[in-house]
Amino acid sequence: MTPQETADAALVPALRIADPEQRIAAYHAATGRKLVNLGIADNVLLYDSLDEHVFGRVRLGEDDIRYLSPPYGTARLREKVAALLRENFSAVIDPHSDVFATAGVSGALESLALALRQGGVLRQGDGVLVPTPCWQGFRWCFEQRPGLRLVPVPTLKRSGGGREHFGLILKDLQRAYCAQRTPPRLLVLTNPGNPLGVNHPAALLEDICAWALEQTDMHVVSDEIYAFSQIEGADPPFTSALSLEVCRRRRDRVHLVWGLGKDFGLSGFRVGFLVSASPQVRSVLAGDERHKSVCWFGPLDSLKGAYLKLLFQVPDEGAEDSGDGAGEWYPRALMRLYRRRLTEARGDVAGALGHADIDYAGRGEPGRNPAQFFLLDLRAHLDRVPVGGPALFPEIDRREAALERWLRDRAGVQLLPGETLSCPRPGYFRMCYTAYRPGTVCGAVAGLRRALDDLPPPPAAG
Repeated sequence: MTPQETADAALVPALRIADPEQRIAAYHAATGRKLVNLGIADNVLLYDSLDEHVFGRVRLGEDDIRYLSPPYGTARLREKVAALLRENFSAVIDPHSDVFATAGVSGALESLALALRQGGVLRQGDGVLVPTPCWQGFRWCFEQRPGLRLVPVPTLKRSGGGREHFGLILKDLQRAYCAQRTPPRLLVLTNPGNPLGVNHPAALLEDICAWALEQTDMHVVSDEIYAFSQIEGADPPFTSALSLEVCRRRRDRVHLVWGLGKDFGLSGFRVGFLVSASPQVRSVLAGDERHKSVCWFGPLDSLKGAYLKLLFQVPDEGAEDSGDGAGEWYPRALMRLYRRRLTEARGDVAGALGHADIDYAGRGEPGRNPAQFFLLDLRAHLDRVPVGGPALFPEIDRREAALERWLRDRAGVQLLPGETLSCPRPGYFRMCYTAYRPGTVCGAVAGLRRALDDLPPPPAAG
């Protein structure tokens, strides 16, 4: 077969995969073509440090292959994770009752939903308010097995000058809440966001949570998986939901998820943590004399535990110096290194996008936090791309699907179409700038510019 025939044949099995990021990975594996895949949320900026201090030093002992540790992580691991989270999220986190490890943050979200259902807080079909655009995985975390129902909350606005921008306000949530025949029972906030990466201002979070917790009976779920993905001088700075006064007063209805996949660059490890003070959640996740812990169905296995034990080791337990400060705890030093490298990478890629004159959300706002993404605005090119041929994303606007294919074929760059992330307009594409070293990403940006320049002119008016 020709390379194009091979690529077209690979579409058939790939299209059976619901998750767009997994579909991308499966398609690329089947075709064997070397592309710069900026569509999947990966982070390689810390690999060299992790390889030196963790990967290259792990030694498995006999106990690491035994069936010893609880499915939600050992007490020692949860103490270490809670220590890191208390420094940056909230001092009130209790590692012994509030923290549960799971197989990824998606597992934490589903475990939370199942626990609230089993505990009688939620019922089949209850609504879940989710501001959009958002991570596509919320759909499966809350709908597939828990049986809940997502209620998208659009945040696209038009400024006085006619320029569109994304921005969450309290009225967006109130309007969506009141429009439902049955009041929603969960509010999910992603902070920093995906695909926008922005930090929500503390005052906005306080207003939203005060409304949700004091004027409705909703529970608040704060997805803070990108909490440490902060550039230097980010404005506004990151604020955890657990640090808000209203959330401290209503701790039993506030749940936080975080993990190692994004900030620590360990997405393939699938290690997540759920933090909750809800008695119902604690009971279901810990298990009792009749029921297994719900984490048992997606556990933190002992082999991951062996790596995490070394990752979170403190100097007085025999860890070597991190190289970033005499005797400094490695996770703390690693996150400090990450902020510096993330800031540099963001600056390099933003410069490349500016040189290529490729627009993106937040362009011209140097203090705006991007987390690990640029949301490219390619709407001006939608009507120039030839439509037709097999599409990797047939479920979205056909022009957006055609532009994705054009950029993949002509530039050798994979982007994630915005409509897979519930963008309300076609033409937005998420680009993960931490998936490769900055030089590779900047080269990919130049390739995107050449591919856009190769598009045929738009059809003549009339």
